[in-house]
Amino acid sequence: MANPLYDELFGRHAGKATAFLHLEDGTTLTHASFLALAAQYANALTATGVRPGDRLAAQVEKSPQALALYAACVQAGVVFLPLNTAYTVDELSYFIENSGATLVICDARSEPELTPVATAFGAQILTLN
Repeated sequence: MANPLYDELFGRHAGKATAFLHLEDGTTLTHASFLALAAQYANALTATGVRPGDRLAAQVEKSPQALALYAACVQAGVVFLPLNTAYTVDELSYFIENSGATLVICDARSEPELTPVATAFGAQILTLN
């Protein structure tokens, strides 16, 4: 299935050493290195047991790694459900339960409060950092 956003942002640049992201530390991430990171994430997702069509709920801060997680989901055929970092535990519970997410990805600081929510609905939980 085609994904126009992925194709426009990433797919047409596969293998290119052109600049993709200029990071705060002054370094530049190329399209090729970004897609390699996304592929590593896609392999890690697959290793957790998620399959094409499964849902992944992600509550992470905006970052190059978060963008790579989105790209990894597309590569692995996983449905990406981004969750606002300002959501309360009750709101997160609602989205995780009703989405049928099988995997929840969060930042390390959110893991203690999200673990019981993910577990209650049968989802695995992992941190992005």
